[in-house]
Amino acid sequence: MKIANLGMDASMPKSKRPNGYVIYRGASMINGDPIVVIAITKSSNKKTGDMVQTYILPDNGQLPVANAKALNDEAVCGDCKHRRGKGGSCYVNLGQGVTVVTKAYLAGKYPHLLSYHADLFEGRNVRLGTYGDPAAVPTLIWELMLSKANAWTGYTHQWHKSLTDPRLMQYCMASVDSDDEFLQAQSMGYRTFRVRLKDQPLLAKEFMCPASEEAGKRKLCTDCKACDGGVDTHKASPAIIVHGTLKNRFIPLRAI
Repeated sequence: MKIANLGMDASMPKSKRPNGYVIYRGASMINGDPIVVIAITKSSNKKTGDMVQTYILPDNGQLPVANAKALNDEAVCGDCKHRRGKGGSCYVNLGQGVTVVTKAYLAGKYPHLLSYHADLFEGRNVRLGTYGDPAAVPTLIWELMLSKANAWTGYTHQWHKSLTDPRLMQYCMASVDSDDEFLQAQSMGYRTFRVRLKDQPLLAKEFMCPASEEAGKRKLCTDCKACDGGVDTHKASPAIIVHGTLKNRFIPLRAI
């Protein structure tokens, strides 16, 4: 396992720092294939606000669209039913930010270093898995990255897998796609983030994601901070209406 050392940048003028870093390069915790995790420190995402964006990518020299078509994305997506190559409704546009980050990585534009330093993320808000499932990454990476962070968001479709590190749910919501999955995850003690159809009502202990279109985009993720882990069941759970260019593919599936 290779972890990036960010300490050498602590005294570097911000104007000269790269906009991204390799924070992990090694085996996927999902299937053992090689992956790489890039943290992008400068973001203008209109939904999340100014958050560090993390991209979890297959480390095979191929671009995201090609990996999705060839089903070479299992290492970073697991068994997520939204995988594009399997006809899913993933909202991430693989031809945009994910491809830009992948090309920059393949061109050697993000530093690879040998040990870890969390100061670069001190006081920042961090998005785990801008693309890719955080369960693909050793939980230690997220623990170190978030040790000095202000807040974070994270979601995993691997919450039901016996091999998924249970510590991950300290940082990630259980991502669910049906009433049955919501009830299953809640019965296991997890908070959830549920994708729903427009005509499906909110369930008990759910609220409308305030960054969503249906909620009037009244808050950014940096202001809301509700998606900061999946184990505090005293908190309500957010839900969002399916969105993205492939939303018409979405069909809520029954419990696993």
